[in-house]
Amino acid sequence: MKAAQVACAPSPGAHALPGVLLVLEGIDRSGRSTHARGLEARFRYAGLGVTRTSLATSLLSGDQIRAAKHEGATDPVRMALLYAADLAERMEQVILPSLRAGLVVIADRYCWTPMARAEVRGADPRWLDSLFSFAVPPDAVLLLEVDAETSLTRRSGEPDPYEAGLDLGLAADVYNSYRLFQSRLTACFDRYAARDGLTRINAVRTADEVAAELGPIADGVLADVERARRSTIGGSAP
Repeated sequence: MKAAQVACAPSPGAHALPGVLLVLEGIDRSGRSTHARGLEARFRYAGLGVTRTSLATSLLSGDQIRAAKHEGATDPVRMALLYAADLAERMEQVILPSLRAGLVVIADRYCWTPMARAEVRGADPRWLDSLFSFAVPPDAVLLLEVDAETSLTRRSGEPDPYEAGLDLGLAADVYNSYRLFQSRLTACFDRYAARDGLTRINAVRTADEVAAELGPIADGVLADVERARRSTIGGSAP
């Protein structure tokens, strides 16, 4: 039996607000932040209003998340709750107001990264789906796909213990642990992509090559949202 989609699975125009919510997801060092900035510049050049938001930047929960990582307190339930609180605050303070104002919101990670990190650490996937069910469905999620080895080679120094999954005891060496942990995250994202309809992007290529594909796809998302709105308006007309 096919697994049910998560409540926030993407669909053009599903949130029924004037703006557009575009999410970039992927494992660490997949290029999310770089391409989020690039898409922001692209949309602004086109004359659109844009807001960009990213994981763990809320006022109430952001510092708690960073402190927990620093202390090595990586209980998956606790971290998932902190990430959910972070997203809920940013939803109320940034995302929803921007969507109501008709802006394009670019989110550098949304609910899928926290779910993958918690699931790999043993949290119940069904509980995670329920926990993040409050999230407004994005118009599209662009999944930047890289393998664990590519992710590792893009790092300039030793991996962060949390991103390496050292707390799981996968390997004594931080680099091997990173490869194993990021590979498990990749498996989670692969399942999410199939289940929730995430748009897969080959991000192993150069940043310019990825951007050349991302730009037209993002433009297409805006066009799809506009078509969905026109269809809804036309369908509701007497």
